[in-house]
Amino acid sequence: MLAKKCGVKTGETIYAAKKKCPGLNVYLGCEYKIYREYSDKLYNLLLEYTDKIERYSIDECFMDMTNYLMSDTLINKANEINRRVKEELGFTVNIGVAHNKLLAKMASDFTKPDKVHTLFENEIENKMWKLPVSELFMLGRKSVPKLENMHIKTIGDLAKYDKEKLMKVFGKHGIIMWEYANRN
Repeated sequence: MLAKKCGVKTGETIYAAKKKCPGLNVYLGCEYKIYREYSDKLYNLLLEYTDKIERYSIDECFMDMTNYLMSDTLINKANEINRRVKEELGFTVNIGVAHNKLLAKMASDFTKPDKVHTLFENEIENKMWKLPVSELFMLGRKSVPKLENMHIKTIGDLAKYDKEKLMKVFGKHGIIMWEYANRN
């Protein structure tokens, strides 16, 4: 947990982690077989809710919960899944509830651990736009300093920025960034 306070991210190289946290001296390996086993257990639990599941990575999935269109029902189901994972599988998950994958991913990363967050269209400006631009999903490490040099510090700044100017600096990726910031 101390390494996280220094800004070390999961999956970062030891070299990069030691630059951020020079006193780092405990390295924990990964038991991939066990990780895969629990990933599969989670996936099977999620299949009880829908068969429309897209595995994004070993520890992330997107679920199409169209069957539960009422927002309060979606939130109730998300809280139920969160509780069941903890009780039945013995670990915690963050869940993002939204109408598309980008917003669901953004919501799931708001605060951790063991949280359920929403990011509906009417919440984008209040919840997402105030975040640092570096928090925008799929934004590369090289793009952030360029954006900050353009006085784009928050996702809201990016959302309000001139799309054509972004395209001149970043090409097609500038349009994609702008669209992600304005996702609704």
